[in-house]
Amino acid sequence: MLSLQGRSEAQDSSATIRIAANPGGWRLEADAPPKTLRAVWEMSPSLVSPSWSVIAVQSIPEGRAGWTNVVGAPPDTAFFRIRTYDTPGFNAQLDRLIVKVREAYPEATLLESSPLLTSTVTELPDGVGLRAVLHVQNGTVVAQQSDLWADPQIDFNPALWLGDMLLPWPVEMNLEEAESLLRNAGFASEYKTLTLRRPVYPGMIEPYFIFGTPRFGFVFVGTSTKKVFRGN
Repeated sequence: MLSLQGRSEAQDSSATIRIAANPGGWRLEADAPPKTLRAVWEMSPSLVSPSWSVIAVQSIPEGRAGWTNVVGAPPDTAFFRIRTYDTPGFNAQLDRLIVKVREAYPEATLLESSPLLTSTVTELPDGVGLRAVLHVQNGTVVAQQSDLWADPQIDFNPALWLGDMLLPWPVEMNLEEAESLLRNAGFASEYKTLTLRRPVYPGMIEPYFIFGTPRFGFVFVGTSTKKVFRGN
């Protein structure tokens, strides 16, 4: 018999979860603050030694209070929680930045992107800036956005950007899931740099979230295969 329980974690500790069975799996419903832009759903098999894994990330351009997520058959015992934010996550912020670049360069294709981190973190801080490099006709565009709600600075360079392959956008994984995989693979949770890219290198078959960690050096998380490994 399944034992399913829910609990919530939110910026203001006011989100609540309800769990119900339906033919498609288990339906999770959450009430969150009305300005919520992003919901991160997580599951752990135990609360004694919790190992929280991200199972879904939802993001919207305008805030809302009600959130729903349907999961397939979970393990015999599962605990769920939700983290809610009034800021867009890395993927949503990058998507908005790409849209802004394409207003001037419709053909722009992503090469790599990094948050503008200034210290070691365990998850991407709210409101951190973002830098993206995109291939365009006859050159490269570097776009940087220090303020989430301001227009980015967009600079064109006639030189080609070397070392990266073009990235399909959107990628198949959100940063929050990559952070979860990094932690659960035994590489702790701290990182001081982060880049989304696909290096031109033998064996690099997909886009990767590449974490620069204090203890383990560079750790790669595959956005398609979900494989986690240390760099050379």
